[in-house]
Amino acid sequence: ESDLCLVQGVNILLSPEITINHSRAGMLAPDGRCKAFDDSADGFVRSEGCGAIVLKPLSKARKDGDNVLAVIKGDCVNHDGHSSGLTVPSGPSQQEVIRSAIKNANLKPEDIHYIESHGTGTAMGDPIEIGALAAVFGTSHSKLQPLIVGSVKANIGHLEPAAGIAGIIKTVLMIQHRKIPGQVHFNEPSHLIDWQNIPIKIPQATMDFGKKAGSLIAGVSSFGFGGT
Repeated sequence: ESDLCLVQGVNILLSPEITINHSRAGMLAPDGRCKAFDDSADGFVRSEGCGAIVLKPLSKARKDGDNVLAVIKGDCVNHDGHSSGLTVPSGPSQQEVIRSAIKNANLKPEDIHYIESHGTGTAMGDPIEIGALAAVFGTSHSKLQPLIVGSVKANIGHLEPAAGIAGIIKTVLMIQHRKIPGQVHFNEPSHLIDWQNIPIKIPQATMDFGKKAGSLIAGVSSFGFGGT
């Protein structure tokens, strides 16, 4: 849609009011760690950061001799709509946006190797997100060929408006190096998630991303506080 686009996300914590609000609401982890998908998940930590990527149509990037790091095949946006509360995400809406993004990319669920999840490390949000992923990828993947899921928030905290761009940058780096890093602070899988009956794996150590040759396809989820 554009010849050249600079896409950025920035988060700077300049005043304490939002942190105080989140703390009083019980949303922040007392130990200052995002423990995504772990049994000890008890909230997230706010953090600062920025990221930027350059987007161009693939044909133009190739014509201009640019160094193409990755290709965005498709995307989609929606909203939770009505849910049980502001901090309660909608699993069906997450399923819908993921299915639509895959369809817009002219792909099938079995084509996806990895999902960079929203994964904030909350006892409510993590099981809902994993449940949505299991609903979408439950029949396309198996225990022998599971969907790999991770969250960069465990490494750098929740960058809020910059969280999505951080997930994209992490995913591009994984594609470049063909490696999936182990998920930090993931020691005991959450008892609120039925791991035995879903084809999803959280890597505890660095692993190869796909085979030595061929394309790698990943998805990136980023969910806004208000439901977008």
